[in-house]
Amino acid sequence: MAAQENAVSARLETGEADKSPSGNAGRAGPAGEHDVTLESAQPDAGRSPEFVDGLVSNPKSVVGQSAQGLADQFTAAGYPAHVEQSTKKGTSQRAQQVRVEGHPEITNIQVHPGGGRHTPEGSPYWKISTNTQGKTWVVPRDFRGADELGGNVVRYDE
Repeated sequence: MAAQENAVSARLETGEADKSPSGNAGRAGPAGEHDVTLESAQPDAGRSPEFVDGLVSNPKSVVGQSAQGLADQFTAAGYPAHVEQSTKKGTSQRAQQVRVEGHPEITNIQVHPGGGRHTPEGSPYWKISTNTQGKTWVVPRDFRGADELGGNVVRYDE
C-alpha cells in the first residue's frame, strides 16, 4: 500500500495521470480513448503544500484526482477544503465542487467524472478557479466545446 501511495505521489508531482491498479489509466484504449480514473490517494502531509502551491503553474497535476482527494491535499497543506455536490440547473449535476478556504490563489476546483454534453462517459475533466488567473480547464482530447469556454484550456492527453 505504501509503495502505491508513493507511486501516486511521484506521478502527481510530474503531472501524470493517476494509474489504476490494472495499470491502464492514462493509456490509449479503443479509438484513442484514455482511461483516467478518479482516485482518492491519501495525502502525504509533507508533499501536500508542494502539490497545492504548484497547482496553478502545473494544472495537469489534478489529473486522476477525485474531489475528495483534492480536498484532502488542500486540508493537509493547511487550507481547509470540503466537497459539495453540484446542483447547478441546466447541467448534468454530476460534478463535485472542492471549496477551498484561505489559499492565496485557488478558490474552487470542479471535478467532473465525464458523461454529458462535454465528454463521453468515463472521460473526466477539471476546472480550477483562481482569484489571480481566472479559470483553467484541464480536459481530454475528446472534450466538446473547448473553444467556447472562458479561461485557459489545458489538454491532459496531448
